[in-house]
This record gives sequence, structure tokens and C-alpha cells, in this order.
Amino acid sequence: MKSTRFSLSILIFLLISNFAFSQGEIIDDFSKKAMPGWIWGGVEMKYSHTEDNLENGFAEIITDKVIEPGAYIGKILLKKDYLLTAGNYFNVMLKGVNNDAYVKIQLIYDLNKNTFYDENVDVMLTSQPISLNFDGWKEIKLKLDEDNFKIISNADNSFEVTEDEVFGIQFEFEAGKNYKESKFLSGIALISEIVNKEVFTDYDQNSSSSSNSESYFNASNSPNPFNPKTTIKYTIPQSTFVSIDVYDRLGRPVVTLVNQNQEPGNYEVDFDAGDLPSGIYFYRIKTTEKTEVKKMLFSK
Repeated sequence: MKSTRFSLSILIFLLISNFAFSQGEIIDDFSKKAMPGWIWGGVEMKYSHTEDNLENGFAEIITDKVIEPGAYIGKILLKKDYLLTAGNYFNVMLKGVNNDAYVKIQLIYDLNKNTFYDENVDVMLTSQPISLNFDGWKEIKLKLDEDNFKIISNADNSFEVTEDEVFGIQFEFEAGKNYKESKFLSGIALISEIVNKEVFTDYDQNSSSSSNSESYFNASNSPNPFNPKTTIKYTIPQSTFVSIDVYDRLGRPVVTLVNQNQEPGNYEVDFDAGDLPSGIYFYRIKTTEKTEVKKMLFSK
């Protein structure tokens, strides 16, 4: 039994380590035994270790009762304010059940700020049912757009609701009609948001986009967060044509700050968001050699 548990932990560690290498913003890494922010109904969440575990923590999702075909199983909810960006990818590691069961990923927006979901005034974005009929752990990656998430609300809202923070992230489980009667046993691990660089970057053989920790242009903006102005500083290592464009959270162009040839050296340019709504913005520095995207926060 201990050997099986150890092997499972090693497997989870390898899967999560590989996943974490490419992840962007971590929403929950399941490093805390207390699993702060999580609530559940119909199912139970059980932490994988007897104490906090940053390396390979995860949660089991189980039922005490036998589930029948077509039955509603239950749901788990992470109550956490988080600003997801439309066009990016929502990622989660889920454990398959080798049975005809499904999960829906639901993003809840509490627009009236009363700490619970009311379909008459609030908004829920829900994915199509995702099959759990597989063995072992699997990375589920969904682009946050209208092709993958449906708006559930009686209020008159558009997908621009994603400019607000989510109030909670919910996973709802159901059995399919071919579900073989048994107790439900699944699992959940690392949840994150991955930046969709294609929204902001035209890729070719000679261009790439670096992470926040590696900047080809030594690019940064200060202050960050800012209100309403920020200064973008960058370095051009060789003579080239430079363009710097700003985009909003939905990937829509806002303004072009630079569009000219520049000699090697250090440069800076100001971005004034005084006439824009607060939120996340991106600036893209593009030359014939490299392309880089950086995030900045306008907070009124």
C-alpha cells in the first residue's frame, strides 16, 4: 500500500512538474493541506498528504455512495477573486475515472458583490461537458472565449464580463447514461492561467515572446500598477525597426506608441491610460529579430 502511494506521488510530481514548467499564473497549486477557499457538495475533497506539500499536492474528489447512470454527482468550488484574461487558456490537471462521467468548468462573476451567485443579476461562464473517461491524470486546457464557454445569466451581459474578477471557479460533475454503477473517485491538481501569446504576437521563424523573468529587450514599465501613466523602458541591442503596441485584455489594439527605426541604445516611452477603463493591459515590443509581450495593470 505504501509502495503504491509512493509511486502515485512520484507520478503526480512528474506530471505537475512538467505542467508547471509551461504554466503562467498559478491560481491554486494545492500546496496547503487546509485547501483554503474550497467548498464542496455531493462529493468530498480529501488532501493527498498528511501535511502541506508544495511539490506534488493534489486533492482527491470522492463520493461515499454509489453513483447511478445519468445521476448528478456533485460540485467543488474555489472561492477566490481572480482576474482571468479573455483569449488566454484556463488549465487544470484532472484525474480520469475510466467511466462515463463528465465535468463542467464554470467561472462565476458576482457582479452585485453580494458573495453568492444569482442568475438574475450575476453571470456564469460554463464549458461544454468534458469527458473523464480516461486513465490517470490529464491536463485540461480551455481557451477563455465564446467557443469554449457559454454565458449563463438572465441579465443582459456580454463576454466582456471577463473584464471583472471571477468570484469563484466551479467544477460540476455528472454521470453519463453509460456510467457503470460505482463510487466516484477523481482528483484535481495545479490550476493556472496560461497567456495566449498568439493574441498579441505574430510568430515566425525569427520571432518569439519571452517570459517575465527573461527579457530580450530588458523591458519593464514603472510604476506598475499605474494611474494613469506609466513609462515603458527598453533596450535595443542593434539597429532595427521597432514597433510598440498596447492591447487590452481582450486582445484589442489600444494605441501604437512606437513605429520607427531605432539605433542601439536605451529608450523609454509613456503610456497614458487616462481615458481607458482600469484593468490589465499588454504592451508588445516587436522587431525583425524578436517579439516580446509584457503585462501591466492600470488601477484607478
